Amino acid sequence: MKHRVTAQVDIGVIKQNYNYIKKLVGNSRVMAVVKADAYGHGAEKIAKSLEAIGCNDFAVACLSEAQELREYGIKGNILILGPTDTAFIGEVIEGNFIQTVDSLEYASAIAKKGKVRVHVKVDTGMSRLGIYCHSNADVKASADSIAEIADNESLKIEGIFTHFADSDGESKDFTANQFGIFSALLDELDSRGISVGLRHCCNSAATLRYPEMHLDMVRAGIILYGLMPSESVSDSSILPAMKLSARVCAVHELKKGDCVSYGCTYKAERDTRIAVISIGYADGFSRVYSGKELISINGKRFATVGKICMDMCMVDIGLEFDCSVRDEAVIFESSADIEALASAMGSINYEILCSLKNRVRLKYINE
Repeated sequence: MKHRVTAQVDIGVIKQNYNYIKKLVGNSRVMAVVKADAYGHGAEKIAKSLEAIGCNDFAVACLSEAQELREYGIKGNILILGPTDTAFIGEVIEGNFIQTVDSLEYASAIAKKGKVRVHVKVDTGMSRLGIYCHSNADVKASADSIAEIADNESLKIEGIFTHFADSDGESKDFTANQFGIFSALLDELDSRGISVGLRHCCNSAATLRYPEMHLDMVRAGIILYGLMPSESVSDSSILPAMKLSARVCAVHELKKGDCVSYGCTYKAERDTRIAVISIGYADGFSRVYSGKELISINGKRFATVGKICMDMCMVDIGLEFDCSVRDEAVIFESSADIEALASAMGSINYEILCSLKNRVRLKYINE
């Protein structure tokens, strides 16, 4: 039992999801978002597999993630979504990366370092990063800033984008307003003869829900890995690509009254057996799951008993259930399983995938 915890990733499913998204958006390009180690799926394998079937655009969160992709041999365009410290812009240039610029001041600062490929980010309502443009009244000032960026010979504008704040929400009003403002800005720039390259605004939810907003490119994140951004979004053609499992590493008997784990929070109400599972919070299986029915062994679901430990957790399997050391304990293998984990944590499916730690073995199938 060499590997305690295994995340099995179906590369065939990832490719299928990508090809489906590609078909869905027609002539628009698909940018694969592979930040956070491809949402826990392993950026090296995912990016290489997608590049092999024609993906030429990738997005990451920061410079170090972009550099890793180049080290893996990725030749395509790599957009750094977050700001890079101006002290390291030379490395952005050296790696031939595309840097997001979110203000005239930042654009001017990085231009002093050399010739930089950039995408301009516009804040149309997310209030996070971007040139402020929250209403039509802001369009002219925003266009003025972008015009100055475009006039800087050290900056090569290859794209412009915004990020939707509520495209996975029940109401479509906020997204429609953001898109309207972004469109007005694009029209203003066009009227001034300012070339801004690829126009993109759709995240995963908007890619599925708003085909009229696909523009030149969409950014596929969570849907690439087979999960929906929220309950308001659905598409049965998108399939989950990961299965997370651990192993039963011990089975032993308890007598009535025996306590389990730290703090003695669980006491056996009868003679029973405990199965010890080789996953804990250091693997990404949070202590908040203590006492919740989230683990399946040989087709039956069990609740953990006692507090979840750093490397292990325990389930009460009773006296009759057929269970042995090395049996597989499935944490999730479907979108419903992942949603159950997210609900138990009071979070979202994104966090479940991104919580997996580096000692969890990634195993790839159907490459």
